[in-house]
Amino acid sequence: MQKIPEAFKNSQTCMCGIANMCVSCLRSRVDISEAIPKQVSVHFCRQCERYLQPPGTWLQCALESRELLALCLKKLKASMAKVRLIDAGFLWTEPHSKRIMMKLSIQKEVTSMVCFPQCLSSGCCVVSSCAARSLTHRPAV
Repeated sequence: MQKIPEAFKNSQTCMCGIANMCVSCLRSRVDISEAIPKQVSVHFCRQCERYLQPPGTWLQCALESRELLALCLKKLKASMAKVRLIDAGFLWTEPHSKRIMMKLSIQKEVTSMVCFPQCLSSGCCVVSSCAARSLTHRPAV
């Protein structure tokens, strides 16, 4: 049996205290994307082919356009208040799948002078709605 030196008996390991955690242990224990939902819903009118931008504006957006990406990111905006968005883009899905998948690159400062980047995928479920039934139907400018 090995004898443990007296200097190491009272020292903390990287899992014992946050001040002494190394970067790899921090990365394994901290998930900076936990507050971001993996799926949100977006309303789409099949008749006029527009997406609902709350509270009541209907926007014409092509698939994988900048406008549609901005609309989907606005749905995630409240949950991304504590992280910084570095990059966002679309992931390919079948056109008839009624899903819009996005790849997000985020960054958050976990401790002083330690920023973690992380990539995650989040999706939008396209829900059919009718713009003609909406009382606040206004054409997008």
